[in-house]
Parts: sequence; C-alpha cells; structure tokens
Amino acid sequence: MEEKWGLVFGGGGAKGAYEIGVWQAMKERGICDRVGGISGASIGALNAVLFASGNLDQAIDAWKHVKLLTVFDTEWSMIDGIEGFALRDGMMNLIRDYVNYDKVYNYPYSIFCSLARILGNNEYECEYAKVNKVSKERLEQVLAASSAMPVVYETVLIDGIPYRDGGLCDNVPIKPLYDEGYRKMILVGLKQNQKKYEEKYPDVEFWSVYPSYSLGELDGTLNFRPSFISFCMKLGYRDGLRMFEAYQSGNVSKEVLDLQAQIDYDRIMAEIRYEKLEKTVNSDFNKLNKILDKYGVDF
Repeated sequence: MEEKWGLVFGGGGAKGAYEIGVWQAMKERGICDRVGGISGASIGALNAVLFASGNLDQAIDAWKHVKLLTVFDTEWSMIDGIEGFALRDGMMNLIRDYVNYDKVYNYPYSIFCSLARILGNNEYECEYAKVNKVSKERLEQVLAASSAMPVVYETVLIDGIPYRDGGLCDNVPIKPLYDEGYRKMILVGLKQNQKKYEEKYPDVEFWSVYPSYSLGELDGTLNFRPSFISFCMKLGYRDGLRMFEAYQSGNVSKEVLDLQAQIDYDRIMAEIRYEKLEKTVNSDFNKLNKILDKYGVDF
C-alpha cells in the first residue's frame, strides 16, 4: 500500500480561498488520493473538513458564497470596544450548508484543528482537536473556536474551557500529523515567510505551496470581497499546478519557477480584467435592453 501523506492548511482568514485553488491543482495532478491525515488552523480548519467532505465543486461554491456580511454578520450596537462585535450565524450556516458531516465523521484518517486554550491575558496553550468520530455539535464548536479571531469574535467554550483562534499558537499545524508518524506532507501556507515552520522538521519531505504574490497581512485576512476571493483561488490554482509539476518532475529550479510565477500572475490579472470588462458590457446591454423594451423597440 502506498504511503499516505499528511496535508496541512495554514490559517489566514479570507486568504484561505488560496487553499481551495491549490486543492483544485492537487486534483488535476492526481495527488488527492495520496492524502491521509489532515490538519488546519483557523480558516484552514474549515478547509480541512471541506477537503475531508470530498467535494471540490461544493467547496468552491461555498467560498463563492462567502461575503463580508456572511463572516462579519455584525450587530452594530456591539461595536463599542468590547470584544466580540461580530455574530457567528452567517459563518455557522455556511458550515452547516457545505460540510458533509457524515463524510467527516467517517474519514478514515485523523483530522486535526489547532486551538488556542486561554490561560490568561495573552497567554495561550496550543491544543489539537481531532474532529472525525465526534458529534456534529462538537465539530461546530471546534470550527468556531479555531477561527475565533481576537476582538472580532468572542471566545468559544468547549466543555467549559475558553478557546480562541488556533492561529494564535500554531498557524501552520504540522505537529499533530508529525506526532502521528507522517514524514511526507503537503503544506499549503498563506504567507510567503511561513516556510520557516518546515525547518523544525528536517526529517519530513515537504511538497509546499506558498503564494507567489503577497496576499497581504491583516488587510488580506479580512478582505472577504468576491474579487479578492476570486484572485486568491486563481493564484492558488496556478501556484499549485506549477509547484506540483515541479515536485513530480524533480525540476525545482528557483529561476525557472520564479519566471513561470510571473507569467502566471500576468495571466491571472488578464483574466480578471477580461471578467470585469465582460461584467460591465453585460450590465450595459441589460440597461439598453430595458430602455428598448420600455419604448417597444424590437430588432
């Protein structure tokens, strides 16, 4: 039997759409079947259970339905400096609509979500919650806790213990899969400098994919606008295809990969400009048709 690989999804809010693009590249390169255990932090935890659900098209659709007000369904009267001004209903409904609970429950390998257990003021202890073979309620609690960003969301209680965003203590959760014995891993990071996490595990073979173009810092994390989500998915797909082809062929020349990355970026921007132009033209035609209909003009 072929040795299974671990799959790690890093955290980063809206930038998590990048991971869905990489998943699409994995599928096209025939890599998904290699994956055994999965781990994720914050939004990467949600992507981990979406991957375990096994439906890429549904995951893409889920991310296309993520909007600013879905994630930050805000009770405006709560914005008074008190932590937890955003409601969770929109995101929780998204989880319930798109995560296949039965497939996650019966996933044959471990699925881990990193959590930050609150010890005191800005003091956290990292825990890794295993979410297959758990109740639907517990799965939802863990996903809510793993993505509970400070200030934005309130802490989440699990068995009376307060937790928040797993990215506060381990934003690239390699450790739980390493502890289970995985020595080959596919790692999808959301920041270019996250390669430093690999250095702690010199005996692991990593097939890593990081953004070839910066997705920003906090401005990217909170940018749930459809245009940014689309860009992240496109970049993840192109970066994934390029890197997996390089790993599979053994040709990982940095100079060649950097040149290809620039070509891919230019192609993505051309696609986005075309989509924007097409949308504008369609809108103008719809307006024109309404005017013609109003005056009974028929060509």
